[in-house]
Amino acid sequence: MRQNQLILEYSSPVPDYSAPSLQETLTESLWDTAKDESLHILLREPALLELARRREPGILAYCDRLLFADDQEQWFSALKVLETLNTYDAAQRLLVICGCSGTEDRKIVMNAIARVLTTAHQEGFRRVLRSMITPGVLDVTGWSPTALRVLKSVCIEQRIEVETSIHSLAQSFKQDESKLADTTATNFKVQSRKRRH
Repeated sequence: MRQNQLILEYSSPVPDYSAPSLQETLTESLWDTAKDESLHILLREPALLELARRREPGILAYCDRLLFADDQEQWFSALKVLETLNTYDAAQRLLVICGCSGTEDRKIVMNAIARVLTTAHQEGFRRVLRSMITPGVLDVTGWSPTALRVLKSVCIEQRIEVETSIHSLAQSFKQDESKLADTTATNFKVQSRKRRH
């Protein structure tokens, strides 16, 4: 790997068939389960995620409670709920959490934001990337097209060369010919993916 190179990794998401379907469950029952602190957070998480899918009022405030708990697993569950909720306010919360987090936690939050990013929060995400993107390897599985465009822009600014083995990602990084004069140090290439045995 060259000194100024960022390699993008992408893997197909694995569907989670283990989670029970709660679409038919009454909202009151979901709230009862979500708020039952005698249950471990992993048992409450499916109910929280279903409430987020329904954009149930009160779920954002409940996430704040989980975020400030001492339990790391509750913090992770809150991130999943905010990502599932996928509203303007949820994305705003994720950006704030990212700014307040330590380096390792910040990477986790950055990926959650990237999966739901829309143009409404792209400038905030750009600031996050500017402070975090360095040459190396970055997993961009599930990133939204907006997040990939912002990543492209930040890499051009920082003169980081990007390589990816996924054709569709490579297309999103395709340079505009009129801008080539300004980005001569930045190259976007496609390499064939090697199969792992």
